[in-house]
Amino acid sequence: MIWSIALRNLLKNGRRSVITIMSIGIGGLAMMLFGGFVTSIYFGVQTSMIQEQGQLQIYQQGYLKYGAADPDNYTIGNYQAVTDLLLKDPELKQQISVITPQIYLAGIAGVVATDNSKTFIGRGIRPADLDKMRNWDGWHVNVSTPPTGLDQDERDGAVVGIGMARLLGLCKPLNITKCEDPPTLTKVISDEQVDMSGLLSAEDTAQLSQQANNDKGPQVNLLAATSEGVPNIVSVHVKKAQSQAQRSLDDAFVMLNFDLARELLYDNEPRATTLLIQLNNPDLVEQVRQRIQQKLNASGMKLEVFRFNEVDPSFDRIFAMFTFIFGVVSVFLGIVIIFTIANTINLTVMERVGEIGTIRAMGFRRSFIMRMFISESALMGLFGTLFALILTLVISTIINSMHLGWTPPSNATPITIDLMILKNPKLVLGIMGFLFVLSVLAAILPTFKASRMNIISAIHHV
Repeated sequence: MIWSIALRNLLKNGRRSVITIMSIGIGGLAMMLFGGFVTSIYFGVQTSMIQEQGQLQIYQQGYLKYGAADPDNYTIGNYQAVTDLLLKDPELKQQISVITPQIYLAGIAGVVATDNSKTFIGRGIRPADLDKMRNWDGWHVNVSTPPTGLDQDERDGAVVGIGMARLLGLCKPLNITKCEDPPTLTKVISDEQVDMSGLLSAEDTAQLSQQANNDKGPQVNLLAATSEGVPNIVSVHVKKAQSQAQRSLDDAFVMLNFDLARELLYDNEPRATTLLIQLNNPDLVEQVRQRIQQKLNASGMKLEVFRFNEVDPSFDRIFAMFTFIFGVVSVFLGIVIIFTIANTINLTVMERVGEIGTIRAMGFRRSFIMRMFISESALMGLFGTLFALILTLVISTIINSMHLGWTPPSNATPITIDLMILKNPKLVLGIMGFLFVLSVLAAILPTFKASRMNIISAIHHV
């Protein structure tokens, strides 16, 4: 009976009820759309980072604390033995999609043809492995990362950042749009020049004197110190330039073949900075991490296994920022909804003072008055949440069909905006429950006052 009375009262004050329901619906729409965007960030940004770094990374013990200052003493020796150890385990072999070594290096890059040089930050990779990693899409969110552009069999191929190409004067040779080579500078060379010819073999000397090879790409010479502290030089041919996430990295980035980087630093010793591991199932990361650590400990290898976000916390910071914004927005919208519903119930109570007095005079308890008005508020909350859900599904479908993109702070390539509403049912149900609870709570104080009215005064109000 109480619900039929509440429904009739809502219909009786139809215009006011519709406005209140629309207010709840629009507030719920904003929460769900922004929540769907945050969900998209969670899966999309995480996917793009996993495509580049894998879910797990293996380092020599102490590398994250001290390796940046002393990388040569914190490399993984005989990385192939580590790989073989893990892949011999049937369970790990089933879960691991890619396991690949990488080398991080730094030095000076120079181009003979343009007479420009620049410090660089390098990454030695196995192109076939990284290309496979960039195709990973464990959550089916359609994040597309371009391939490396390097050939596994082409030992001297390289990719540089667009900023690096500009500083080295490679914009025109690489046909980079919106990129200008630096103006030609007249350099004064002193009579006492530094002779570095002793560092080079005859083959290296011949390479340094060549102009850019048009078939293989502009030639860049990389100078770095070996693990013994001896300067060493290798030559690479730049295949293309790719934009990097941060400008400081973009102005210094060089990606080259793993074997060539190993030759430059370690004279072909079987050493690597890290082993990246990409898994088939993103929901089993912690179980696999513990098993890998157990295998490494049992074999006596002093290696540590980290999640990618432990090594690079940028994902956690991005997600935490948007989660905080979502929380703040939800709180303010909740406050607006509470005042809207409370105002509606207050107006309803003022219009029905005589009805309240009559009901109380007929012997109904105060609790009945409270239940009557709270049920009205609950129905408005229910209709408002359903309206919010329908409106959200319609608008999110329209937005998703537009295939809009944005570039997160951690990315160099844009990610397509996919408002993941139905893919996160917990979020939808949570917001709907939140709106419904707010609707009930907003009516408690007005209905409490209504139930405490003096019966004689309320009847006299008629």
